Amino acid sequence: MSNIAGYEMEILDYTPEQMQKRVARYGQLKYPPDRYPDSQLPGHERKNFLVIGTGLIVDGGNEPMSAIPIKEGFQMSYIEARVGNGPKLHNHNTNESFVALKGSWRVIWGLDEQHSVELNPFDVCSVPPFVPRRFICSKAEEGKDVGLLMSIQPGNEPRVEYM
Repeated sequence: MSNIAGYEMEILDYTPEQMQKRVARYGQLKYPPDRYPDSQLPGHERKNFLVIGTGLIVDGGNEPMSAIPIKEGFQMSYIEARVGNGPKLHNHNTNESFVALKGSWRVIWGLDEQHSVELNPFDVCSVPPFVPRRFICSKAEEGKDVGLLMSIQPGNEPRVEYM
């Protein structure tokens, strides 16, 4: 046990083999094409790579593939999409934070999609729980035909509903 700032903490000894199970290589990530019901509709086509966590609870959906399938209080995904594509308007019971990594992304919110903010690489937008939202790739990465966005959500089983 150790004591950090007055908190008793157990110390774990992780082997390199154990830690390797917690490493995700971008080039080896997989995505289920039917993870979300709208992901293959025109204007909503995207690849959603679940990197950390066990996935959102989507009614009627399959268990998503995860590179690091842990339950430690959050989910992290990469979303890759062509310009003009992103999910339909949807709602979560959790916060959802977006980080633009490659290209530019528009985060849109409100039942009438009346508000938006443009994110450039490394900009962040954090949408509160129960605020309807969507996002679209507004500009691809230089020299590519897609952009890349990171999504982070708290909880082991965040829920989603589509509008």
